[in-house]
Amino acid sequence: MRTLLVEDNLMNRDYFSDVLRREGHEVVVATTGPEGRDMALQGSFDLIVLDIALPGLRGDAVCVELRAAGLRTPMVALTASAMPDQLAATRAAGFDETMTKPIDPQQLRDMARRFDTLRSAA
Repeated sequence: MRTLLVEDNLMNRDYFSDVLRREGHEVVVATTGPEGRDMALQGSFDLIVLDIALPGLRGDAVCVELRAAGLRTPMVALTASAMPDQLAATRAAGFDETMTKPIDPQQLRDMARRFDTLRSAA
């Protein structure tokens, strides 16, 4: 499964990449919103994982732009904001799922497996 991870925090980026690679994902990394948007539009990914608080362009704005461009790739939001209105905003942006930080390895593995199973069933 080819996954685009857009995360600016080095520690989180390394942690998420490691967990996803152990699940068999080929992980491609971007560190800013504009870079992630451009990579998503130019590449072929099975899953896109976007931090919300990204430099240059917020992750929710990236998701809105990608959906408007017709991209139907599953997208997961990573955020430290867990208030109901904030979670509703990620759904409204077009994310398929939202994960709130801190994210434990099992939670990330479970998410990756769900989307891998959905992709395999399609």
